[in-house]
Amino acid sequence: MNTRWRAALAILFSLSACRKPEKPWTLPEYTPGRVIEAPTGTEYDTVVFLNLELGQRQGVLRNSWDLMLKAEGAQYEIWLNAAMYAFSAEVSESEWHTLREAVRSLPWRCDLADTAALPPLRQGEARYFLLDRDRGEVFYKQSEKRYRKVAVRWEGQAIQILATSLTEGDTARWLIPVGNNPVFISMDRPGELVPVLPPWRPELLITRYIHPYYDQPEEFRWYPVLGALLGEGVEAAVVHTTEVPYDSMNYIRAERLPFSSQRDVIGYDWKRYDFSTGTYTLDLSRYFVLRTSPMTYYKLRFIDFYDSQGRKGYVRIEYEPI
Repeated sequence: MNTRWRAALAILFSLSACRKPEKPWTLPEYTPGRVIEAPTGTEYDTVVFLNLELGQRQGVLRNSWDLMLKAEGAQYEIWLNAAMYAFSAEVSESEWHTLREAVRSLPWRCDLADTAALPPLRQGEARYFLLDRDRGEVFYKQSEKRYRKVAVRWEGQAIQILATSLTEGDTARWLIPVGNNPVFISMDRPGELVPVLPPWRPELLITRYIHPYYDQPEEFRWYPVLGALLGEGVEAAVVHTTEVPYDSMNYIRAERLPFSSQRDVIGYDWKRYDFSTGTYTLDLSRYFVLRTSPMTYYKLRFIDFYDSQGRKGYVRIEYEPI
């Protein structure tokens, strides 16, 4: 993904945003099942949680939180907000205290769908890092808002978090009792836990996340995309319509599918950008089967990416229990 290609893509995106797109695909004939919508907005600024069993959705602005801490066995995982295109650079305690600039040479890393940028935290340990809250500078354009020095320490029965700006102003502290799981914090809300998750188990998330292009130079390797991620305890299989048509998928066939718990197994490429029309088209050659419990299956396919006014980012999914 070279600079010339990215520039051309940006121009095409800006031109296409000025007009109502014409949908260039033709949906297959089918008897409509249940439909659920995920309105992420034209800038993909809303993360949408979905539950197919309940037919419910809940959205939260993607800048609502910066870090998620999640207990896994005898350790805590520290996750960045990939929907914000966030990066972190882990440093030593002494480097952390003297750090005054977000230089490019720092060991910057981002979260991927199944891999946290930071190592997990065990009792008695501490992590020191610089947080880039918004590498795309969409919400935080100025350095004093964009960067935070963060120290996370697990002592006794509590997780202690300290965050400051690079000038060591705007100091914020959190004290989180061990056992709270998961918890979300925002650098703009010192001492508070931020409500992000819905009261029911999300089976799918429609969100921005970071996809790696390992064949590209480091500068272009980590690319933000909009796609579908699996919720906790959910597995999915990809099915091609040439092998099993959507209407022919049943419980017996579903049981035999090769399921994966990889969070981005559905991913982002169920849609493609059409340079000739300046719009996104849907890939109707495949669909997906979710396994949400040992005996519960759903088949689903994406049927739209635009709302009635032609605005992108309004995802519609048809699904049926099997």
